[in-house]
Formats: sequence, C-alpha cells, structure tokens
Amino acid sequence: MKEIKEGKAVINVPIEEKVSKKLDVFYNPNMELNRSISIALLNSIDKKDMQIALPLAGSGVRGIRFLLELDQDKIKNISLNDYDEKAVSLIKKNLEKNKVKANVFYKDANLFLMESTGFDYIDIDPFGSPNFLLDSACKRISREGILAVTATDTGALAGTFKDAGIRKYFGKPLKNELMHE
Repeated sequence: MKEIKEGKAVINVPIEEKVSKKLDVFYNPNMELNRSISIALLNSIDKKDMQIALPLAGSGVRGIRFLLELDQDKIKNISLNDYDEKAVSLIKKNLEKNKVKANVFYKDANLFLMESTGFDYIDIDPFGSPNFLLDSACKRISREGILAVTATDTGALAGTFKDAGIRKYFGKPLKNELMHE
C-alpha cells in the first residue's frame, strides 16, 4: 500500500504498475478529474441534504472527497459499498484516516441498491461496462436525482471492437472523430 493525496483526501491505495482488474482494491488515478467534476457538479446545484450512494466504492476515495469537499449542507448521508472484503476494510481505514464517517456496506452492488429506499445521487464507476447496474440504479434514483455513469470500456465504446459494442451496449459504435464522446 502507498499513501496518496487526492483533492483534500489522504488515502492508502494498492501499489500496481498498471490499473487492472487484478488490483486487490480498485483505484484509478486517471479518474481524478472525473471525481473533481462530480464535486464541482454537486456543489453547483441547488440541492441540500442529499442521500448519496457509491455502489462500487473501491478505495472509497470518491466518497471521502465528497465528505471533505462538498458544501456542508449537501450531504444528509452517504453510503459506500463494495463486494470485496479487502475494499470494505480499506474504505473503513481510509474514512478513519480522514476523520469522516459514512455508511459502509459489503454487498453485491445490485442488492445494495435494491435493498435501499433510494438516493438523490448514485455514482456508478466500474472497471469496464456499467450495464449490469443500470436497472437497479434507475429504480433507486429519486425524482430529479442524478445518476452519474462512467464507462471505461473504451475498446467497445469507441468502435475498436464493434462486436463487443453491439453485444454489450446494443449499439454499433462509430469509429470516427466523435468516437470518444
């Protein structure tokens, strides 16, 4: 493990040369901008006392940054979930390290969402396709809630692997100047 600083958060993350599914606990440093944009978005909207869910919390960095960087009246409660025991343990340690509190769950992400009463903001950021969580997330997002979905499955989405794009996303990706949009 190594200690890193991202935004106002100081967390421990696994040491790996390359970001992959093989990581004990998932942390992608390349998504720091994505997490910063999420914070800017939530601070910019006129909504208070939000119930926030991170069904695939990994290291917990996004949730910890939310707790440290969102305006104080934004969060009513925040729930961090992961289906990996090592991730849940690391989330708890990283929360303690930053002196913040959150609800932490060790469940399948779909089960976590379906057993909840709903959320004002749900952030889905898997390694690969987010499709497996969209149904549950749509069922648990509140009216006027925000569902943030990140897909890192660029080969299928950008048209490099057309068959995978059709199979995973039910669409034919275009390989042109707009392929990364």
